[in-house]
Amino acid sequence: MRPSYIALSVINLFFLAQLNLAEAKTSLDLLELPAKQSALASKSVLMAMTPNNNAILAVGERGHIINWKSQSDWQQQQSPVSVSITSITVLSNGRKIAVGHDGVILKSAPESNTWRKVFTGAELTKLKIAQVKEQYKALQLVITNTQDEDELDELTYQLEDLAFAIEDNQLELISGPNKPLLSVTSTANDTLFATGAYGSFLTSNDQGETWSLISKRLDNPDSFHLNSVITTPDDQLYIVGENGMGFHSDNQGETWSSMALPYSGSLFGIIANPTNSAQLVAFGLQGNLMASLDGGAHWQHKKLPTSASLLGGTFSKQGKAYLVGHGGLIVDLLPEDLSTLAINKHPSGAALSSVVVQENSLILAGQFGILTWLLKQ
Repeated sequence: MRPSYIALSVINLFFLAQLNLAEAKTSLDLLELPAKQSALASKSVLMAMTPNNNAILAVGERGHIINWKSQSDWQQQQSPVSVSITSITVLSNGRKIAVGHDGVILKSAPESNTWRKVFTGAELTKLKIAQVKEQYKALQLVITNTQDEDELDELTYQLEDLAFAIEDNQLELISGPNKPLLSVTSTANDTLFATGAYGSFLTSNDQGETWSLISKRLDNPDSFHLNSVITTPDDQLYIVGENGMGFHSDNQGETWSSMALPYSGSLFGIIANPTNSAQLVAFGLQGNLMASLDGGAHWQHKKLPTSASLLGGTFSKQGKAYLVGHGGLIVDLLPEDLSTLAINKHPSGAALSSVVVQENSLILAGQFGILTWLLKQ
């Protein structure tokens, strides 16, 4: 049996297990329930952040979307859902796209603090049913032209698996969506890519208004979870996920090649140096991280002296990498070779899932909302 996506995804924070259980038990459709305004929203579980002009946009549990300038200067934006939001990206025109649980995708209104739904897990399930039905018909044709008995047996088993997949997805249409989207990114020309649990992989060419399922572009026959997708300044695309899986595209996501990562555990994120796109860091379970200095062609495995998982990361404008994770873990990497410079722990001990560099401090998001960490000069 496949492990739960909660255990092996970028949102592998222990507090989210309780959150998902609460969401599952409620009789309300959280995709139809707008997020409640809360005076404590900036202290709630937050999962991802992105710079937003002179502020930071943070997203997290219960559909919370926050525009943050300081601990005393922040505003909660109007969100149409109460499911957890896991990732956010900004388009060239300033519009924002966010993804989250139950396959939801949100888009911000122009010059406004409100958001609307453009996609849900029900639509994702329908796309998956259509895709599997295509595979089923194609395999049926292959079977009719196969004479070898051993090969025929194997193809028949594959056909049965596809039939079960169709049935499972049809049942999900009845019971409601339950597969999260975990990451979203946009290229220079505003092509969008979103990844999620069980191999979900989507793209949009109209600034997020409509989405297509492109899971078949990846060599991922077991539908491993795709935890993180990023775009570099020179429009290279990278994906990492479960089972040490990694992919790279150098043609706007039309085709993808597998990366040989020296680690077989779950990877929760990947970051690229904005001043040198060839420098990459992938990170995941139990302090495992991989560094590449040549755009992912070669990787060096680095195991930190900690069992804490790494959940988020970023590069500064000066090319210095920062990673964060469970137990308040904060890791600094040298810009020259991405070797470890320092390992620190935030006094809160909070599970940290995202980090943004701001002048002489780190802005952190996670278990206790938004926190700060003063950088040593």
